[in-house]
Amino acid sequence: MSFKTLKLSTKLLHTLKKLGYTEPTEIQQKAIPLLLKGHDILATSQTGTGKTAGFVLPMLENLKEDTEVKQGDDRYKIKALILVPTRELALQVQTKTEEYGKAFSHKSVALYGGVKLGSQTTQIRSGANIAIATTGRLLDHIKNKTINLSEVEIVILDEADKMLEMGFIDDIRAILALLPKKIGDKKRQSIMFSATFPPIIMKLAKSFLENPKIVEIDKENLSTKQVAQVVHYVNVEQKMSLLSTLIRNNDWHQVLIFTNTKLQADKIVEHLNHEKIDARAIHGDKSQGQRIEALHAFKNKTVRVLVATDVAARGIDIINLPHVINFELPVKNEDYIHRIGRTGRAKQEGEALSLVCTEEVAQLKEIETLINKPLPTIETEGFTYTSNIQASSKKVSNKNSTDEEKKKALTLKKAKEFAQKMMGKPEMLPQNNSKKKKSGRQSPSNKRHF
Repeated sequence: MSFKTLKLSTKLLHTLKKLGYTEPTEIQQKAIPLLLKGHDILATSQTGTGKTAGFVLPMLENLKEDTEVKQGDDRYKIKALILVPTRELALQVQTKTEEYGKAFSHKSVALYGGVKLGSQTTQIRSGANIAIATTGRLLDHIKNKTINLSEVEIVILDEADKMLEMGFIDDIRAILALLPKKIGDKKRQSIMFSATFPPIIMKLAKSFLENPKIVEIDKENLSTKQVAQVVHYVNVEQKMSLLSTLIRNNDWHQVLIFTNTKLQADKIVEHLNHEKIDARAIHGDKSQGQRIEALHAFKNKTVRVLVATDVAARGIDIINLPHVINFELPVKNEDYIHRIGRTGRAKQEGEALSLVCTEEVAQLKEIETLINKPLPTIETEGFTYTSNIQASSKKVSNKNSTDEEKKKALTLKKAKEFAQKMMGKPEMLPQNNSKKKKSGRQSPSNKRHF
């Protein structure tokens, strides 16, 4: 299938051809036709599946292009709003929006914390009609009356489950409450992308989506098919040394390393720099300027290694990134898929290596169940590990995988069925949900990891 069959405009097709886009991904094939017709959608999505283009392309087509210069209060009015969980993802989505929209008069602005409101306000007033925002910074602009949401025609929640996991549910509800349901006779188009469908996501979807179409992609067709996933068992005290040995001996360049805490990220950078391997870190304690500089240096290959926590890494999009290393397994098993999806993008091949110590074996079993396959192992001379670790992993992947799958694995088919039931039957919402304590704008319970 080509992009032409999706009935996109000639000027957008011309832009995609210039960018080297030849055929749409599965999520694009399924979502774009529905969105062009104005439907609300609830879509499953993993990183690396092309979901950004899946909602940005039809958004550009559906928005009316302004031909007049905005005056007075009109300068603050936004027509399309995209909510994202992190600063890096806001910047990534804006970059893609600008790339895809070169032939249009649309202007976009990324709204995120860590920088002054003034520069962002200037961009809004200069004619931006598309805002890509983190919830906290958007609420700051709303409070300061530097943005007007009264004419929003399209609202998109990207990585909705991650936003809720990070404690932004009340922020999201406050923002959605300010949006109009109709602009004249035209109803607002609402879109939600989420990797998972927990009850709280379904309740949120039910509150602002109207007769949504359910869009899913085959789990087996995710970009991770292009990723060679391997495990290296190692004693925890040898992880640092093994890491630098692997990078040096294999002459790896552009290596993205994931770790769970800011402190650990800084320790890894310190170790690698001591070993004459140029590395930078991005995490919540870094200023926005430092994070942007580190990411640019990594993309431009002036820095060999980038070390990131999961939250800070949202929005890292490097097409030819060859190597991802899990210095430790993620706090949430689902984040394993997001991590390895940073490589193997745009049909390019990549490698994802996980350094697993004895304490992580049980979690590795769960991840193998989640991705529905055992992971092969590699060894490095001079680095030993307890032999029963590998045996334990094989035992789970062979003997217990069926039972584990029945208990833990939620396939996309089940997710779709659950979503359809939730959207169609109010009585299926958890009865005790109203009794749960509101999260407010608090940090997540596992704040220390970011």
